[in-house]
Order: sequence, then C-alpha cells, then structure tokens
Amino acid sequence: MLAVVLMLGACASTPPGQPAAAALPGLSTQLDRAESALATGDPSKRTLVFVAAALHSQSTAFQGDALAIENRLAGFGMPMQSIVLSNPPKGQATLFPAATQQNLSEVFTRVGAWSDKYPLTVVVLISSHGHVDQLAIDIAGQAYPPIRSSVLDNWLRRINPAAPTAVLLSACHSGSFVPALGNGSRVLLTASAADRSSFGCSPKSTNTWFIESLLEQGLLTELSWREAFRRTAKRVEAREKEWKFIPSMPQASIPAAWAETPLGDWLRGPQP
Repeated sequence: MLAVVLMLGACASTPPGQPAAAALPGLSTQLDRAESALATGDPSKRTLVFVAAALHSQSTAFQGDALAIENRLAGFGMPMQSIVLSNPPKGQATLFPAATQQNLSEVFTRVGAWSDKYPLTVVVLISSHGHVDQLAIDIAGQAYPPIRSSVLDNWLRRINPAAPTAVLLSACHSGSFVPALGNGSRVLLTASAADRSSFGCSPKSTNTWFIESLLEQGLLTELSWREAFRRTAKRVEAREKEWKFIPSMPQASIPAAWAETPLGDWLRGPQP
C-alpha cells in the first residue's frame, strides 16, 4: 500500500525556504495586455478573469490543473482574460511567469483595480502540495515560504465584492483555508478537509484527482455550484474507495444567493 500511495502522490507539505524570487519581466506585459483588452472591450459584457497558480515543481499535475481549468472556462463563450503562473517540474518547458508570492500579490493588485472599473467575474485556482494553513511553493526543487490563509485572504479582498468570485484550492489539508476564506460572498471549493490528504499529484500525473473530478462531473454551465461540488466530491470519494484510501473529504463554502444558480448565470453575474 505504501508504494501505491507514493505512486499516486498524497500532497505532503514542503518546508519553507528562502524569500520568493523576483517577478519575471513577462508578467507585467501579460497584465498590461489583459488591462488593454478590458479597456477596449464591450462594457455591456462581463469579462471572466482566470487567475491560476501551479505552485510546486514536483509534479506535472499542478500546471495540468491550471491549463485544464483554463481550457474548460474558455469554452463557456464569454470574454475571458487568463493570468497563469507556474513553477514547472525539472525538464518541463517554462511557459509562464513564476508562481511566487511577489508575482501573485501583483496579480491580485491589478485584478482588484480592474474589478473597480470593469464588470468582472473572477475564478482563482491554486494547485500544489499543502499542509494545515500552507500552500507550498517550490521552484526547481527549492522550497520557499508557503502561502498562508491570511495572505490569500488579503489578496482576495483586493477584488471588489461586486465581482462574483470563486476560489478552487487543490492541495492536501486545503480545507484549513475555509475559516479564513469562506466569508459568505465568494464560492470556495477545496480538495480536502483540514486534516486530510488529497491525491493525484505524483510527479507525472496529468491532474490532481479533485480537479479531474471537477472537470468530469462538476464544471458544467447547467449545474449549480452546490450540485457541481456534490458530484465532484462523490466522484473523488468513489476513486478513493476503489484504492482503499482514507477519504480526502473535499469541502465547500457556497453563498446562499448563488448556491442553486446555474454556473452559466453565475459567470455572467449581475448585469452591468
């Protein structure tokens, strides 16, 4: 069983290391282009802004999660701007700015400013290894200080509350972020309970089990967030039962006002 668990990769934590690396030049260009598109877009149409961070270079699953969710959202037929940050595994091409705390802070500052000027819906995905109140950051095998719930909450608070916002956390113990982030106005889905591991993050995995299940069963425009989560959690549970793993117990915090609303309507939000 130990060999099987190691193969599937329960998302263990990584000890903190040195301060985060400096922002890559490409990030400012990426943000400037997105802002230009917002400024010249149709003000009567809401724009979906997707922010993704694949934090850990140990597994291909984390960047795979970011790209798979981006691809699904792009198919929903609304204006969209994507900001993807990723720390790819050794040997995998570096296609995106580094997923550091410095870069993420800059992204959320810019997205927050946009949300005060333009009608936005925001979806945030963070995929990594984790522990209680930690989302691990690893770049090319070097560990950096993890993201804590207080830090992520501070970043998310920069987004105008009028912008419908969903946060997807795929990491072990990610349910520990619910008390800080489940503030009643944003959708929050996590891959596990505060005291549980999640699965699917071995070095060569395509996606974590939580995000794969969300794509298979939940992230459909005709479903509500409540039903999307129910189906996703059920699919995760079935896979874990098949492998005789301790259940990860995904968690959700869904505002009552949006709980039964089809995702397609949630994405388009209140009309400007």
